[in-house]
Amino acid sequence: MGDLGGRVVRNVTSRLVSKLVALAFAALLGLLGFKQCGKPMSREQAAAQATNVVNLNTATVEELMTLPRINEKLARGIVAGRPYVRVEDLERVHGIGPKTLEAVRARVNVGVR
Repeated sequence: MGDLGGRVVRNVTSRLVSKLVALAFAALLGLLGFKQCGKPMSREQAAAQATNVVNLNTATVEELMTLPRINEKLARGIVAGRPYVRVEDLERVHGIGPKTLEAVRARVNVGVR
């Protein structure tokens, strides 16, 4: 029975090490500026992306996809749902709810009032 305990410990340890290595690799890719799709991004682009405010009424699908939680399908829905009078009008788009609205609120506007 002692050998069984040793195998269990080695198996658990092996799985833990594998998960830690995968997590470290993902973090390293993030530090190097890689998006999930694997395209490199300069530090300047990453900084601009994090601070740019996107106009919901004029932004392209690609610009909308720089927002957190917005994928291509949602970006196309945002474009199709124009015009927007208030940022809260985003909730009219199928797939955008309170969590997504809060995630993008600081990075979007509807233009000059």
